This record gives sequence, structure tokens and C-alpha cells, in this order.
Amino acid sequence: MKVLHLLSSTGYHGAENMTSELIRQLAELGIKNHLGVFYNNERSNKDILNVVKHYIEDGAIFNCYGRMDLRTVLSLHRYIKKNNIDIIHSHKYKTNLYSFFASFGTNCKLVSTCHNWLSNSFNMRFYAWLDKNILKGFGAVVGVSDEVVNELKRYIKDGKIRKIENGIDINKYQRVMKKDEAKSALGLKNKKLIGFIGRLSQEKGITYLLQAVKTLVDNKKDVYAFIVGDGEFKENLEKEAYSLGLSDRVIFAGNRQDTPLVYSALDVFVLPSLKEAFPMVILEAMACGVPIVATRVGDIPLIIGNNISGLLVEPRDVDGLYTAISELLFNNDRAVQIAKSAQETVQKKNSSIMMAQKYYEIYEQVLHQAKH
Repeated sequence: MKVLHLLSSTGYHGAENMTSELIRQLAELGIKNHLGVFYNNERSNKDILNVVKHYIEDGAIFNCYGRMDLRTVLSLHRYIKKNNIDIIHSHKYKTNLYSFFASFGTNCKLVSTCHNWLSNSFNMRFYAWLDKNILKGFGAVVGVSDEVVNELKRYIKDGKIRKIENGIDINKYQRVMKKDEAKSALGLKNKKLIGFIGRLSQEKGITYLLQAVKTLVDNKKDVYAFIVGDGEFKENLEKEAYSLGLSDRVIFAGNRQDTPLVYSALDVFVLPSLKEAFPMVILEAMACGVPIVATRVGDIPLIIGNNISGLLVEPRDVDGLYTAISELLFNNDRAVQIAKSAQETVQKKNSSIMMAQKYYEIYEQVLHQAKH
């Protein structure tokens, strides 16, 4: 079976992480993976091609300029026919649109994974609406969270929709060294570390984390925030940290390839998002045995049992963040208990092997339906 995975990326974030892990595990199951990445402009990100190079038959870059580039449709169409692709597996709205049109006149079938839709502008809301209608023509549509699945049901027949939770390589996100050693490796020896890893965008709610850190510092707590990632909101956050008097307490570490080391150094991992689907970083922190504070958005309450495998607060609740972070920072027994429960949970439910097997079954079902 030949599967062409398609992505249009502005960075290496959750969807890219999930796709690379899926490709790796599908290769173990005998799938011949191809990977296509759209190049739209200088912000386009092609890192995933290098990440999965050992697990794909071929990697291709498709130049794509403008909202609907017919040359890209034709280029993708030729690639499908030349390589006898059985299934196009697209991620995100843009690749869904191009997959749909490029598949005309071929025998390949369409599968999509929907991670989320942004709705922060009229254009994005229009693209989200268009995407959900285009997906009616796909063989199967996967939502990674209940919120995404419920939204899909407003447009698409139930029989086409599946829910598959994201999975991670459990072995990759084991603790790589003792916490003190990891802190020393980051140049932060003996520091109490609160961590965030992800895209620096407004919907991640990092501004509320900064305000919680400000409250901790004002209460004479010797803490530091270690923020990993990049994005359009980075400059705003740096200015906010400065205005709060936290320039020496908040470390903007940029994108890093050594996230298992970062997790190993953290005392608490915080995801203060205003909107999420099924965040990979939560699974990674759980697997690494880091106690977690997160907001009740998307599928996070289904991943984390409140007061069991993490602490949950409402979005935008600075006082709630402050209280939950304090509990895990300064009550070691509680933090160890919660981290252990989280680690056991993710090992049982969220391995990438299980995720890949579910996608393999969907591919077979879609091809089987096409033959009958």
C-alpha cells in the first residue's frame, strides 16, 4: 500500500510531530510512505522531510503560490499517477483542498486528519467552512478530539468520521537523566523550573502563565519559566515579560530538538491554552514523568484526570494557575504521585503503535469500499 502524506506547515508543531510519528510506525507495518510538503513562502517549514527521511520512499516539495494554484494541483496530480499512490492522507485545510482536486482522474482514495480549525479572522473562518464541505468527498475523515469530531458531524455523514487520539513514541519521551543533571545541562542548576513547549501564538494562553509567574515571584518564590517554541506572538510575549519585570525570570529558548532533555529538567509543565484539540505535548510530558497543570479545553480533560494525573484549571484563570503550579512546585510527594499516575496512563492508552494500527485499518477499509 502506497500512502502520500501531505502537509502545509509554518513550523514543526503538534500536527507535524504527530505525522512524523505516524509515518515511522506505518513503515514498521509495511506501508510505503511518501511525503509531500507545500512550499508557500519563506515562512514554510520543511523540517519534517528530514525527520522522517529514513521511513519514506520519497519526499517531494510542491510549490504553491496563492489561495488556489492550479499548477500545484497539476503537479500533485502527476505525482499521484507517476507513483501509483493508493491513498492521499492530508493534514490541515489547505492540503485537503488540493488533495480533493488533484485526485480527479486517478484511482487514489482520500483520508484526512483534522487537528483543529483556527477562527481568529474572517478568512480563517471561511477556509474552515470550505474545508468541512470539501471533506464530504473524502473516504474517511479522522478527528483527533471530541470537539473536532462533533464539529465534523455537522457537515459529514457519521459513517465517514473516526476519532483517533494522537500517540507518541513512549520510549523517546522517557526521562533522559536525573532532574538535577538535566537542569545543569541547560545551564539552570538548582533553579525551580516551570516549562512550556509549543507554538507561541495567542490561543496558547502563555500571557496567563506569565502573569502566574509574576504572582509567584511577588510572593518571594524563586522560580523560572522556560518557554520552548517560536511563533507570531513571540515578540508580544517578550515585551510582556519585560513589562512585568520578569526579563531575568523567563527564558525564551526558541525551537529545540532536545525536548526530552527539557522535560527531564522541569519541575512542572504548564499548558495554559485557550483552545486545543488533543495536544501532543501533554502526552510527552506525561511519558517523561513531569507533573502537569493544564486548562480544561479540547480533549485535555479526557487525557488528564484532575487531581489524579494532573491539575486542571479554567482558561484565563491566573489565580487558578498560580495555585496549581504552587501545589506541584512545593509539595514534592503530591507532584511525584501525580507524575507517576500520568506516566502509567499514557503508557496504557497513547502509544504511537496503537495510533498507527488504527490508521492502517482505516486505509484498508477505504480501499475495500472502493472495490465494492
